[in-house]
Amino acid sequence: MKYNTDKTDLIIPEYGRHIHSMANSLLEIEDRSKRNQQAQILINIMGNLNPHLRDVEEYKHKLWDHLFIMCQNKLDVEHPPYEPVIKLENKKARIENTQGSVKYKHYGKLIILLIQETIKIKDNSLKNHAIEQIGKQMKRAYLNWNQTNVQDAQIWSDLEKLADSKIDVDKTKIIPVFQTNPIRKKPFYKKSNRKNYSKK
Repeated sequence: MKYNTDKTDLIIPEYGRHIHSMANSLLEIEDRSKRNQQAQILINIMGNLNPHLRDVEEYKHKLWDHLFIMCQNKLDVEHPPYEPVIKLENKKARIENTQGSVKYKHYGKLIILLIQETIKIKDNSLKNHAIEQIGKQMKRAYLNWNQTNVQDAQIWSDLEKLADSKIDVDKTKIIPVFQTNPIRKKPFYKKSNRKNYSKK
């Protein structure tokens, strides 16, 4: 089985791999009249993705533009009287992962930066206070991500790993539990003083 990751990238992913395959197959047709016919059929198939816009002139222009883009402007066919696209659309650069290690992604990048700054603190009392606050925030983030109970030793162990063992933590220390979903109070209804009189 060949996975999509092993195949070539799609120029316009919204149309899917089958539409791209049909567009590329047009380039292999030598007979121009047959190529024109197949191109028109493919335009109709592409238009079926949004049938309510299929007959709108601007949308048809857009479909032809997309067909030429998928064929990398190598397609020689008869098209409606408007200028096709001259050059390919620039693909946007891939957004790099800014969260750091995927293993600890649920803690967020800010926690990693805080730990790195805490390592530099020389005052022990201030450093211990910062470690406690970071531990509380890590537990809160873990509960928001996992919605299950977590052992405090696990939080301290993760903190130690994120600090590359440059911070000594007391793994037996208890981290206060934060209630992520507070219990809602029952709504207060004012008791009516009106008496129910039965009609005679």
